[in-house]
Amino acid sequence: MAAVAVLASLCACGQPGAARVSTVGGTETIVLPRADQPKAHRPTLERLKREAASSGRPLEEVVKQYASRVAATASPRPTDFEGYDPAVTDPDVTIDGIPYAELVDLGTIARSEGISYEEAIDRFGAQSSDSRVIAQLNAEFPEEISGVRYVDDHRGLRVGFKGPIPARAIELARTLPMEVTLIGGKGFSAAELRRAQDTVVSRLRSRPDVATMTAHPDDDTGQIKVTLQPKVMPDDAEEFTRGLQLPRLDNPYITVEVTLSAESVAVRPQ
Repeated sequence: MAAVAVLASLCACGQPGAARVSTVGGTETIVLPRADQPKAHRPTLERLKREAASSGRPLEEVVKQYASRVAATASPRPTDFEGYDPAVTDPDVTIDGIPYAELVDLGTIARSEGISYEEAIDRFGAQSSDSRVIAQLNAEFPEEISGVRYVDDHRGLRVGFKGPIPARAIELARTLPMEVTLIGGKGFSAAELRRAQDTVVSRLRSRPDVATMTAHPDDDTGQIKVTLQPKVMPDDAEEFTRGLQLPRLDNPYITVEVTLSAESVAVRPQ
């Protein structure tokens, strides 16, 4: 029935294309395949790609020259820092919705990842628009969203929800030029997970037998992973962990995993 309800809400959005829907272990999953998602519209970059191919020059160089030409013919803009030198400062230009400064960063990413500049633009070039959609999801569902993260080398996005997947979230996800996986019924929100982590960390910081510690939440599993260095490494790790008297959390979907370390984990309790 949950899958039928989700399909009904999906159709209500009035969007083209069908999503794969599955229900497993109390969770529901909707996958919006990349083939059905909107394509990135980058006519200027496509033209610059053709220019680079025909001239035999690297696309990164052609993009830089284009940005410099546009900046040179644009109206002067006031600067807000001393030492501004247009000859050595990246042009304040946007190409197909991507700030030139980001296109420069994509060149660095391409080299560090061992991929072409073209592939870096394809995989990472929509981050500015993606970030706006992600911010909107977080703003509209602050107590429902359980995590947002890129997957498949930034070719896809995974979004989790404490309860059922909202129809509005599907609508927003359909604006992204990538495959989006939405998972509902996880039983916890990212906000709850952060609050639970704060509670656990606060308790452990008050323990005189803790030397250093670190903690991070796993929004896939709802688990708070704690790595802790005791002041004296115990013979019985399980007994020591039980003796920490971790707080009982309100949400049964959120759990705590404690790993002991004989070495410092850098963060000292205050």
